[in-house]
Amino acid sequence: MASCGGDDRQAAHIPDFPKPGDSSRAEGALRALTVAINQSSPASAYAKRAAILLAMGRMNEALADIEEAISRNDNAGTYYLTRAQILRALQQPAKALQNAQRAEILGVDTPELYTLQGDLLQQQNQFDKAKLYVAKALQMAPYDGEAYFFNGLMAARQGDTAQAITLYQQSLRLKPRYLETYNQLASVYRTLGDQNAALAYNQQALRYFPGNARLYYGRGLIYHSIGQLDSAMTYYRQTMKLQPGYYQAYFQVGLINQTYRNYYEALGNYQRVQQLRPQFPRIDTYIGYCHEQMGQYDLAIAAYTKATQQNATDQQAAAGLWRSQRRQYTQNSYNSLFLPDTAAKPVTQAKSRTVIDTTRVRITTIQPKARVMTNANDSLKRSIKPIGQN
Repeated sequence: MASCGGDDRQAAHIPDFPKPGDSSRAEGALRALTVAINQSSPASAYAKRAAILLAMGRMNEALADIEEAISRNDNAGTYYLTRAQILRALQQPAKALQNAQRAEILGVDTPELYTLQGDLLQQQNQFDKAKLYVAKALQMAPYDGEAYFFNGLMAARQGDTAQAITLYQQSLRLKPRYLETYNQLASVYRTLGDQNAALAYNQQALRYFPGNARLYYGRGLIYHSIGQLDSAMTYYRQTMKLQPGYYQAYFQVGLINQTYRNYYEALGNYQRVQQLRPQFPRIDTYIGYCHEQMGQYDLAIAAYTKATQQNATDQQAAAGLWRSQRRQYTQNSYNSLFLPDTAAKPVTQAKSRTVIDTTRVRITTIQPKARVMTNANDSLKRSIKPIGQN
């Protein structure tokens, strides 16, 4: 407390944290905090600016600010809590958990921290510990919708779908603007085959978050699962428009184009996935298949070879490699029949035919067969008498 107080006395005016969704207030707070940092660089200003950037989704900038705040004051537990939240958003749960535990050691005792720890522990499949932390959060804040959400998430991951739905719905009643709950409910119902319920929850979420790319992607998945490919394509493209780096949407569009046998377009989608996410599972297999179907066997062989090198158990890539090599050989053999025959070939001596000199040979004319047979028949008639004559 003493360190924070001294820090504040040195700082220029540090604005209060803006309300969620108030973008104009957030931008104004960012400008004021930047002025305070430029004047005296207090740790609290960096920490507040990091928290605002976190709420705005600017994670890399937020991480840089909270790192600076901790370097100036490494005994503030709330700073470690903020860093844990940022690292979780950056999909680094192990590091995030270390920071959350550090925040607890430094005396942070809030439902927010315990809910965060519950989420990070369940991501590492430590369900028993996770439940203890979420239960602790609910003891402190019985109406914390986020805590109910993580309880539901754990139930879903452990196969208790009915309990998960009940907890998700309780979470929505307490916190109707929590995006993740809508996404999970839509996903559960889509998996269960209840597409109407999935679409209903997705539509509710879009009312609150009309510009959220993930919701449009989820809606595309729902239509994709029931075979309405044109509708699915529409929502996937809307996803890409809102968030050009959403590689999953490009992959789904590639699958639809492949279904339509539009291999050129599918190839472009798959190559975009590879640019955005080079380690996307089996992407070279899909690229190889498109090349193969377009008759580009050299490129297909290269892609399939890369796929089999990365994953020796990829049977589709191995089969595609075999097909492409065979078809390339057949194609080359067929084309060679129509190439100019310029190869030097050994000259073979033509076999001479024996010619008969008819001027020196006496040729006896052979009597026609018909005449010979006629004479033979006459002699038989003379020698054989009909039965009953002397």
